Amino acid sequence: MGDVKSDKKDIEKLDFEQALNRLNDLVSKLEAGELPLEESVAAFETGVKLSRRCEALLDTAEQRLQVLGDDQEV
Repeated sequence: MGDVKSDKKDIEKLDFEQALNRLNDLVSKLEAGELPLEESVAAFETGVKLSRRCEALLDTAEQRLQVLGDDQEV
């Protein structure tokens, strides 16, 4: 997984599947209680960034599908 203190620019380069996999890894570690407090906080912060990345990618995909649907109605 790498360092939980992921740089925002690194997260912005991830595709949906990569971001979702990293988010799932972080959630598993947080749920297992494997991380000390400071690392847990950093993991949570990274998780929020990954979640936002996934949401942005899903929004983009939804917009693309909507455009395709609109094109077919013409």
